[in-house]
Amino acid sequence: MSDVTGALARGKPAGLSKSALSWILHQGARDPYVILITIYIFAPYFSRVLIGDPVKGQAAMAEIATIYGLITAFTAPLLGASIERYGPRKPFLLAVLVLMTPLLLALWFATPTGGLSVGVVGLILIVLGVANNWGDVLNNSLLARACERGQEPLLSGLGFALANFVSVVLLLFMLWGFVLPGEVSWPGIPAAPLFGMPTDAHEPSRLSAPLAALVMVLGAIPFFLWTHDAPRTGLSMAASLRHGVRLLVDTFSNLKGHRDAATFLAARMLYCDGMTALLVFGGLFAAGLMGWGALEMLAYGISLSIFGVLGGFLAPW
Repeated sequence: MSDVTGALARGKPAGLSKSALSWILHQGARDPYVILITIYIFAPYFSRVLIGDPVKGQAAMAEIATIYGLITAFTAPLLGASIERYGPRKPFLLAVLVLMTPLLLALWFATPTGGLSVGVVGLILIVLGVANNWGDVLNNSLLARACERGQEPLLSGLGFALANFVSVVLLLFMLWGFVLPGEVSWPGIPAAPLFGMPTDAHEPSRLSAPLAALVMVLGAIPFFLWTHDAPRTGLSMAASLRHGVRLLVDTFSNLKGHRDAATFLAARMLYCDGMTALLVFGGLFAAGLMGWGALEMLAYGISLSIFGVLGGFLAPW
């Protein structure tokens, strides 16, 4: 049991610093992109509505996920190895944010008719997938620097819990403000969608992308202000890349002598790939085969994300 979880078990506060809390907020604001866009809302909309054929839609999303997954597989290890030699992560995380924000906003224009073409939307999803994965590498590499020693499991769990909580709030907001109005006459439900927004062009599904962008930007502000960054090492980016390549070559050439590490890497790769496939294709399967629309997908996302909140709180123990 770590010092932090031991303190929690004794009923004492963990004493998280402003740097640690800002990292948690940043992580919690980044992951709703995954939940809203790649799992529950936009990806099923892309498959079921924009492509219009459940089978072809699932195949298209599989190709998109394969492309950005392969790009990540070949680039993320080099990024991780090189950034350790270079130092600061925040400039690169800012670049990721600047890249992802307008692309997410652009997905609002992915309308069934007269909007962005399927090819353009697919390209945007590929770029977003790669950029988000790079951001994960950079953000996770600051976990130990953001907090006191021994607090890493707590930060990771709380970040995951917050991400799912924020996603539940966003999904409930979309359900309350845009999907249920006009469909039910329950107390507290608006008589019409908020802001007079129509729903005939699948606006609630498309709205998920701008909402994800807004949350991502807001969560990044305290992170860039207060989370501790790594210091400069004095190496240029080119020199850091060369060091990163040498480190990767040395690591993989010596895997035979580190059987435990090799087994862990292989097992984690299989686990993460399998989990990602289940999450992504679960939403596509529900939307395509069972014909679930925005209402059903929102309810599906809310119910599963609630368990994500609980899991994030329980994991550090």
